Amino acid sequence: MNRRHLLSLGTTTVLGGIALRNLSQARPAIAASSNVPRERRVLNRLSFGATPQDLARVRQMGINAYIEEQLHPNVENDPDCQARLRAATLAIGSDDHSRPKQRPLQTLDWSLPQLWQLTEDEDDFEALIRPAAEVMAATWIRAVYSQWQLQELLVDFWHNHFNINIFKDEWIAVTWPYTDRLMRQHALGNFRVFLEAIAQSPAMLLYLDNASSKASPANENFARELFELHTLGSEHYLNDRYQNWRDVPGAIEQNAIGYIDQDVYEAARAFTGWTIAAELEDEEGGEDLNTGEFHIQNSWHDPYQKRVLGVEFAPNQSPLADGCKVLDLVAYHPGTAEHLCTKLCRRLVADDPPPSLVRAAVKTWLEHRDRPHQIRETVRVIVQSPEFLDGERQKVKRPFEFLASYLRASQASFNPSFAFLESTENSGQMLFGWPTPEGYPDRAAYWLSTHGTLARWHSLFDLTLDEQADAIQFDLQAQMPTEVRTHRQIVDYWIQRLLGTALDSQTYEQLLQTFSQDRNPDSSPPRNADLKGRVRQLVALLGTHPDFQWR
Repeated sequence: MNRRHLLSLGTTTVLGGIALRNLSQARPAIAASSNVPRERRVLNRLSFGATPQDLARVRQMGINAYIEEQLHPNVENDPDCQARLRAATLAIGSDDHSRPKQRPLQTLDWSLPQLWQLTEDEDDFEALIRPAAEVMAATWIRAVYSQWQLQELLVDFWHNHFNINIFKDEWIAVTWPYTDRLMRQHALGNFRVFLEAIAQSPAMLLYLDNASSKASPANENFARELFELHTLGSEHYLNDRYQNWRDVPGAIEQNAIGYIDQDVYEAARAFTGWTIAAELEDEEGGEDLNTGEFHIQNSWHDPYQKRVLGVEFAPNQSPLADGCKVLDLVAYHPGTAEHLCTKLCRRLVADDPPPSLVRAAVKTWLEHRDRPHQIRETVRVIVQSPEFLDGERQKVKRPFEFLASYLRASQASFNPSFAFLESTENSGQMLFGWPTPEGYPDRAAYWLSTHGTLARWHSLFDLTLDEQADAIQFDLQAQMPTEVRTHRQIVDYWIQRLLGTALDSQTYEQLLQTFSQDRNPDSSPPRNADLKGRVRQLVALLGTHPDFQWR
């Protein structure tokens, strides 16, 4: 039975109608569910979806011990995921461009100068985008198979927080493995250190145009997003009330409560000369610089006096000193703590997180601002809170999460191909492809349109039924215990595997009737190719159920 036929089945209409209706309704207040076990609820929030293995592990060691383990990831101690990364391949043109060849993910650990060497042949477009494609493939593999699921959730969070569109510039694509390593290195670390690493990364310098920013006039793009998105947030933008820095409360005392356009202009001047070594003439008379690494071009810097958030900058400071002073001011500002902690609570708990939880996270953030694991300590407060542990149906899965959770729940054998990576764009979320600096939306309203819901379902059916043999294999029958024999037992087994709760009686009976094809539901179907296809259809249908759309 093909996908088009499947979509016409009455069961799909029932499940689809329930999904569209329930997902569009207001979300219930945070409360424990009597139907879904707590371990599954926690895993659905702490990971890209519960698997039988993770459920067993949490039940064995306890939720608190599991959370603590996840807060201390050791990616080297993840043999299955590491083996899959080593075995993964992507097709790439042969040396004579005649026939694609499968080649391993070889650029993930390359140094920045190694990656930058690929820019020497500007006409080899495939080589230029290859590093970004490899990161995309690795991101999918890690989301589906990594033991360190909380780390993967946070890496995804930070990629969206410091959003960079890899499709803007081929040089961004070339350096993307380096950018991804920064996200992984600092995801649970210190925000001030993290902020400087990202600000000096070639991808960010290129994306927000600071790589070409020179005095008179400075390019304001990076400085604007630094304030509005990366640190204080638009909620601390006060230009609608104040036009002069002296008028901003606290500014005279060098403790401004927010920022105005003047702060952006002055910060932009501070970052002039922050660029990358890309075919630059060495100011000291040596060889031209072309490594792609962060570089200070002193002659581009605006050396005059500046003032940011009420704090005066002495003239004739180095570009590095001026820029880092801005980073200090914004990273340590209380508004940044509020903005970042709200975003973390929104990502991990609810679209509109409880103010009390945000305040607790802010308190921890500020107390640990100079410590190496500031972010980890803040995340611990969030994920050990009752709002996190007992919450349910507060976050809708974005398409990336939705498909990753489906692959995890179905225990698929998965090796991303170029065709798979391209097809995910149809789901509504191409990795690293949001065109503007704010990153993918993190509220349910954006993802719950009829078009968006149907797009994710079509992507799911494409994965399950169109058999992308080079990317995904499902062996669902082999996963069923030997005692699972009858139509009813098979349906019950997969409901528990994917949803962990019972369906309402009407939906259950229609699903059972469709799966058993009007046979006695307590009879045992022969284990043949026909059953294999029907089990696939069953699992795909369950993936469209409302309960599977929520984290």
